[in-house]
Amino acid sequence: MAQQLIDAADADALPLFAGWRAQPCPADDPVGAAMQRLHVLREHRGACHLAAVRLSGLSAREAMIINLGVEQAGHYGWPEPQPVAAALVPRWRRAENVTDELQAPLYATLTDRQRTEFAQLVGALASETSETSPGHVVTADSDC
Repeated sequence: MAQQLIDAADADALPLFAGWRAQPCPADDPVGAAMQRLHVLREHRGACHLAAVRLSGLSAREAMIINLGVEQAGHYGWPEPQPVAAALVPRWRRAENVTDELQAPLYATLTDRQRTEFAQLVGALASETSETSPGHVVTADSDC
């Protein structure tokens, strides 16, 4: 299903997404292939979100601080981040809504049942990989 979403995605003005989409998935590693596909989808959402943030009149730094806080912004490399004005929060909400609007056509290519299954598969994969320790093999019965 992830590949179906990737294939349906519009790459116009999203060069990093287009580049990642062009990379071949490993044929001999189903979990690695699933993770790569999820990364490509995340890149699509990230690119759409950055465009929405800028369209909403926020800088990337302001958006990060509103979303994650000053301390996390520092961890992400923003030098000496400062709190942002509460008046900017509605702009953040607008950016989130615009991002959802940009993502909606992509996920509309799936049926309701497929979207539910996809969410469950991604959740299970995320759970398994976060619990994986060195030497633990993760298997996937289903292609995301």
